[in-house]
Amino acid sequence: MNRTNNSKNPICSDGDLSHMIMRVAQAAQTDAIICATETGTFAKQLQDLLRPIRMIAATTNRETYDFLTQEGLETILLPLRTIDKYSQVRHVISVALRSAKVSTGDLVVCAIGPDVYQKEGILVVLTEVESSIEHLEVSDLLKLTDGIRPSLLEAAVAVACKIGRAARRGTRLGAIFMLGDSLKVLEGSKQLIPNPFQGHDDTSRRLTNPEIHNAVLELSKLDGAFVVRGDGFIQTGGTFLASIDVEIELPSGLGARHFAAAAVTKRTAATAVVVSATDGNVRAFSDGKMVLQIDPDVPYGPIFRDE
Repeated sequence: MNRTNNSKNPICSDGDLSHMIMRVAQAAQTDAIICATETGTFAKQLQDLLRPIRMIAATTNRETYDFLTQEGLETILLPLRTIDKYSQVRHVISVALRSAKVSTGDLVVCAIGPDVYQKEGILVVLTEVESSIEHLEVSDLLKLTDGIRPSLLEAAVAVACKIGRAARRGTRLGAIFMLGDSLKVLEGSKQLIPNPFQGHDDTSRRLTNPEIHNAVLELSKLDGAFVVRGDGFIQTGGTFLASIDVEIELPSGLGARHFAAAAVTKRTAATAVVVSATDGNVRAFSDGKMVLQIDPDVPYGPIFRDE
């Protein structure tokens, strides 16, 4: 992929950006423009300007998706928001190809609007759609802590999405799964309730065992985190995480559960998978930063192919 523009210059207005994208699309004779947006405003501006050129909007926001669809725009609901705009471009094109919105060999402009990664600026990419990107995996879009098995990440995301869907149906649920570096995670942490996994056999303490996921969902009604070794063994549940005084930048709207999980990933080598009790979304944190956001109601594709 070739980066055409990566501007953080606040002088560049949305109108200037729209005209620049139009000029690139016309000069390259592209098959389509894909616009990633959160609020829908940028997509609407582009649509009004680019009437002769096919435009596809892409968003992780359900309200924006509904709004743009009602406005008659061809729109894709994205299952993931990745760590940065460069990874998001790959994800957007992958979803567009899997959804048959574009085809292998098409020449497209993909624009990450200014409302998506506000501190990173915009990104405009001119690229040919390659067949290999259709099978892009979640693990290709983020770097996980060493020592965490891919099957554990897959299991954690699966059960987290199950909890997220239940939360969206009105059940007050939320959860933190701390994956890997469990001894460090447990340093200074406090057990809020007796360890619900104490005394159970090894199989019943493996997060990678789908048969215990319903039990984990029920336990997510309790406060505290699940602390899990990198091989999938659940050390404990109902744990109050000890966080140090570190500077953590979180997207607006995220609360204490997300802060605690992010802070622990800052002081340890663990990765956190967090389910929001408010919106049901699943978010992953590593090194104190949010590296992934998943909509539990939208299929996200494989986490990995081979262990």
